[in-house]
Amino acid sequence: MALTPETLPRHELVGLHVRVVESADPSQVGIAGRVVSETTNTIVVDTVSGSKRVPKAGRTFEFRLIDEAAADRKAAGTASEPDSCGGTSGEDAAYVTVDGDILLSRPALRSENGVESQWR
Repeated sequence: MALTPETLPRHELVGLHVRVVESADPSQVGIAGRVVSETTNTIVVDTVSGSKRVPKAGRTFEFRLIDEAAADRKAAGTASEPDSCGGTSGEDAAYVTVDGDILLSRPALRSENGVESQWR
């Protein structure tokens, strides 16, 4: 199954660029970087200032999906400037907002059983 905005909640999140857009804890809003680990209740985001563990419950996340065809066209060794989400700008990307509550499950079970897509 291809990774699309509709199927994102059923996929592995590790490796995706993410940004916290809403949180009950205002200090967590704006945390951005690459997902390096995921548990049932948290995701670990590698940011410029180190790794941050963010609870899924009560948070809203924005994931950046890169168009793989566009990424394949880039020559080896070339890069653009990092954007606010920890990736590179100039890529064809889709931004998917996901309620963290629908991600509350073991990653392997969420992938196997699927969840209803509630992306915005």
